[in-house]
Amino acid sequence: METNQIKKFAQEARKVLLKGVKHKLALLGFDTNGNVSEKDMPVAGEDHVVFMGRVITDMSFYGKWTALYTRMKEKGLKEVVEEAAYTWFNRLVAVRIMVKNGFADPVLEYQSEQIRVPRIVADVRRGIYPKLTEADRTQLMTLLEDDSKTTEQFTLLIVNYCRFNPVLSACFGGINDYTELLLPANILAEGGFVDLLNHTGFITDDDFRQSELIGWLYQFYISEKKDEVFASFKNKKKAEADDIPAATQIFTPNWIVKYMVQNTVGRIYLDNNPYATDIREQMRYLVEPAEPMPDSAVLRYDDLHNLTVADLGCGSGHILNEAFDLLYAIYVDEGYNRRRAIEDIFRYNITGVDLDTRAKQLAMFALLMKACQRDESFLDAHCLPHVLDMSICAKVRRLNAGGGVATLLAEFFAGAGKTMMEETLDALRLMEQADNLGSIMKFGISDATRTAIVLRSREWREHGTVSEDMQTLLAAFDVILALTEKYAALVMNPPYMGAGNMNAALSDYVKKNYPDGKADLFSVFMLLAKDKMMPNGKYGMINMQSWMFLSSFENLRKSVLEQSHIDNMLHLGPRTFDELSGEVVQNVAFVISNTMPYGSGVYYRLVDGKNCSDKERMFLNGENVYPGVSQQNFEKIPGSPIGYWVSEKMIEAFSSTKLRDYGDARSGIMSGNTNLFIRNWHEISLDNIGFNLTESSQIRKCKKQWYPIVSGGEMRKWYGNLSDVINLRNDGEDIIAFSKNYRLREPKYYFKQSITWP
Repeated sequence: METNQIKKFAQEARKVLLKGVKHKLALLGFDTNGNVSEKDMPVAGEDHVVFMGRVITDMSFYGKWTALYTRMKEKGLKEVVEEAAYTWFNRLVAVRIMVKNGFADPVLEYQSEQIRVPRIVADVRRGIYPKLTEADRTQLMTLLEDDSKTTEQFTLLIVNYCRFNPVLSACFGGINDYTELLLPANILAEGGFVDLLNHTGFITDDDFRQSELIGWLYQFYISEKKDEVFASFKNKKKAEADDIPAATQIFTPNWIVKYMVQNTVGRIYLDNNPYATDIREQMRYLVEPAEPMPDSAVLRYDDLHNLTVADLGCGSGHILNEAFDLLYAIYVDEGYNRRRAIEDIFRYNITGVDLDTRAKQLAMFALLMKACQRDESFLDAHCLPHVLDMSICAKVRRLNAGGGVATLLAEFFAGAGKTMMEETLDALRLMEQADNLGSIMKFGISDATRTAIVLRSREWREHGTVSEDMQTLLAAFDVILALTEKYAALVMNPPYMGAGNMNAALSDYVKKNYPDGKADLFSVFMLLAKDKMMPNGKYGMINMQSWMFLSSFENLRKSVLEQSHIDNMLHLGPRTFDELSGEVVQNVAFVISNTMPYGSGVYYRLVDGKNCSDKERMFLNGENVYPGVSQQNFEKIPGSPIGYWVSEKMIEAFSSTKLRDYGDARSGIMSGNTNLFIRNWHEISLDNIGFNLTESSQIRKCKKQWYPIVSGGEMRKWYGNLSDVINLRNDGEDIIAFSKNYRLREPKYYFKQSITWP
């Protein structure tokens, strides 16, 4: 898959759609600030609408325009434009993917290059009608009287197509009334978005059949938004809830995803089924342990349904897709037929959660495409993957604000004790922050309360018709249950965001609930993973390598080393993500077991790989591998860094006499300008050099300008590096006057016997 080409397509498509939506807003009376003059407001009559000098007989126009006006007041022009552009992007791209996979007729393709009429319109003009609402069928008959209204006909037909296609409807939901008005007027023109889709050379037919495509398209589509967010960070702006998805979205290289999935889900399965040779042979990225795992550290399960895996920051579902592939192979190997295997995986094995509704929709779509590629009966969307987002929190806020939550809960539980009610009310109050906190929310509900929620939720859904408030409650409980579940495996590329970029509410919550991981969201997710695993479960992650070394993560490291076992690790370093230039983002991927340390781990040092594929080659070839490394050795080094490459002699050195036993270690003088204030001794008159001083207080009495300074240096066989003098006249007044960057450190150590190094 040529990701650079996909990036060009996504970014060009976004520009075309944004421009088209803005133009459509202008045609609908909105100025560049999202305002409308009173004279441009539509006026509804009994059977028509008067709008900007035109008489419109479609009475639904008034309701749609009013909904758009209200949304503009609520969210502002920029967000409405982004929302509408992306709505049309994901729907039409999804249609194209389904067509290329043979799951739908080519409804977007033009009748001919000369006549830019999509097939969905051409079929209707020939009397072949798709499924429509009665109101839309009536409107369509009127539109068909005028062949110049191709765009209007296309809008109505594609909205209904998305509404009645089971997969598109289940994954993306309905298209808002006001969004229908914002389909760009040039959508079918040469250079318009449909033209771009029909004739793109950036995406091959093979690409359209890959589950990865949807994730790459999304990452590249929002890349400019991501740039805007990071630019705002430089101006000291904190990440608001709406910024977090764009700021933290990055698509994991496929081979690293396979490594994480195979060494968590795959390893647990093999530990329970050591003779499953067919499955073992499929796992190219499986790392064999340096020594046998004790039985006490193996996660045993009675039923394949218990081999559960979650990604609690799932993005567009790349990791979930790889987990699906492996689980499907396992189910088939265990004798399940295709349909039963897929249904059971969706119902029991896979859970995805994400802050971003758009990403969640794409994850569901990608998983359904996976299912349909194996069994087309899933095109009716009768069984959906378990992927959740945080969009319910706005409705929960309204529910809590309404004051009737206690009554609703009493109805839900059909009688509940005080403790159960209090725990559930606290959980619902926390759900109000779901769009900002996401998966890191900690719900203090007991096992008894959780079990009651599980049972009653199932009963209410079987009940059938429920009120809107009860639907909100059930959706909130879905999230709460997913985030209080214990999983056999977790696999994630968690969000990366330093504490300095978090908004106040997020920062405060992290400090209170995840103090050892407060420096970054990725370290918060490491603690989260530990909390969400079954005993002996495994989690695989790729995150920043800083947790391995920096002092701000020392408590986190000690927690991992003392309470968990590092199975294996790929120290990736820079250049892991080919789309990120430079060496700022340096990564590590690893698998950790939720069991006490029992032996050694396997480490791969891949930091010298020139790019992502080179690192993959090094890994598969077994280059720079460190087998049999005991994590207990890391704790012997001050700060407990993950120094897997450190030799036994070096480890022993930390256990013997230390430098501090001989003297204090200090940074020396920084003059601020070496060329100006440092000289070789032979450049200066000996009469102006102060020799044989024993303490700094003697400088003023000496009245010399220059004094010996020793900086250390390279090895000298016969005579040390006694070559330089520094201008310290009157306690360094020249240095102090010249620069704010000087550091005249620790004068009490001046002229003392010492060991120095540069």
